[in-house]
Amino acid sequence: MIMNSSMTTSLVQAEAETGSHQFQILGYSLIKGIGIGKCIYSDVFSISGYEWVIQFYPDGYDAENKDFISFFLRLKCNVTDVDVKAKYVFTILQQNGVPSNISCTSLVRIFKSASGTCFESWGFTQFEKRSEFEASECLKDDAFTVRCTISVVTKLQTTTPCSVTVPPSNLNQHLVRLLESENGADVTFVVKGESFKAHRCVLAARSSVFRAELFGCMKEKWTDTITIHDIEAPIFKSMLCFIYSDSLPGLI
Repeated sequence: MIMNSSMTTSLVQAEAETGSHQFQILGYSLIKGIGIGKCIYSDVFSISGYEWVIQFYPDGYDAENKDFISFFLRLKCNVTDVDVKAKYVFTILQQNGVPSNISCTSLVRIFKSASGTCFESWGFTQFEKRSEFEASECLKDDAFTVRCTISVVTKLQTTTPCSVTVPPSNLNQHLVRLLESENGADVTFVVKGESFKAHRCVLAARSSVFRAELFGCMKEKWTDTITIHDIEAPIFKSMLCFIYSDSLPGLI
């Protein structure tokens, strides 16, 4: 018994709101040396209705990362019991304002301004090795600028699942009709004086013997008519039917 099958699909689409803030640090040499784990803050800025602040650790976030400069993004405590999903990018700008290759991109993080299991700040403890940053052209006249671009997930929308009915396979019936119609046939077999037209690609796909005979190094590769010996015509016809349909005549 042939039964129809069904398949369902669903879709989740995320929307995000993106904004940027540029934090300019002047007098870097005077800021450097404030101490490991100590930071300076940018002004508070708003993106997607939330207030954020950039934290810059010139001497490293902690003792383990004392040879690096660190940048963190902090969600200000202006909301309660709300998880904010966002990803962010910190990029040091060149003196002409063009982004440099000193840049780090985060995964999507969950910020929580109220107490809970999520952090209210995320960042990069090893943003850039201090010696390499200071040797770069991005630091000039004791000043540099960092840009923070934030993409806040604003909505997750799930579509209503839809059902698609998949009809039963009838490929074998189409192939049998192709065999019977002889449309596109490109090889003829002569068996006991009776001719049978067929398709090389179908035969090669279904039989390794025919594949070798029709596409290999055998001489039949070069001819459109092949004579078959030692088999009766009705048997050969049934064999062709089986190759095209996986069934014997009368059982299709």
